[in-house]
This record gives sequence, C-alpha cells and structure tokens, in this order.
Amino acid sequence: MNKIKSFSVLLSLISIILISCSDEEATAPSTNNSNAPLAKFSELQVKVFNNCLGAQCHSSTANQGNLTLEPGVSYNNLVGVQSALFPQFKRVEPGNSTNSLLIKILKGEVNPRMPLNSSPLSAAIIDSIARWIDQGALNN
Repeated sequence: MNKIKSFSVLLSLISIILISCSDEEATAPSTNNSNAPLAKFSELQVKVFNNCLGAQCHSSTANQGNLTLEPGVSYNNLVGVQSALFPQFKRVEPGNSTNSLLIKILKGEVNPRMPLNSSPLSAAIIDSIARWIDQGALNN
C-alpha cells in the first residue's frame, strides 16, 4: 500500500513539474547514474512524457519547440533528432546523456529548464532517463 501511495504522489509531482518551468534553484542531480534504475522508454512515456502534454506544452496542438511527446510519436521526435531551439544538440543522443539536450534541459544547464514553471524532476528520475540514454536509448 505504501508503494502505491508513493507512486501516486510521484506521478502527481511529475505532472505538476512537467506542466511548467521553475525559476527556483534546486540541488543538481548526480552525474553518476550507474546506480539509477534502468528505465524503459515505455515507462518513461507513461511516467514522464505523458505529463508534458498540457495545453501549452508538447502535444500535437501545442508543440513547443516543435516537440510532440504524445504516445506513438515521442520516441521518433526525441531520439537522434536535432533540436530546433538548440541545433548544436540532439534532443537525445543515444549512448551520450551528457550531450543530450533532454538531460541538459531537465538539469537546468540550458534555459528554459523543464518542466516549465514548476519544480525540477527529482535527481532519481533524471538519472533514470540518463541511464536509458547511456544504455542506447532503446525504443523498449
């Protein structure tokens, strides 16, 4: 029961976070993600990217930064794709989370930090995404 409650709280937090960006300073996530749980893309879609589909965010009707994160299209819009806003980076560079724009934006290394007008994602979530990228950013 505790795990279900924690999971619900986490999902709620992620929803709030991904809807908007925060000007608040937060503790930087760990750069060593080797102990982070290995995420599958399908889990990231449900737990993270589906929360980015707000009215003015990354849906097909409001694709900020020319990025749609809806199920069925998000993987092809992220992995190996040059960023429209930061052309020096790929949104997700398989095998290289350090140079992937997704991680840079989530950590606040480039602006605007995502999620827009909200608290940053936890270090554990960012580390899990980074590990997925470092393990090849598979569509699993």
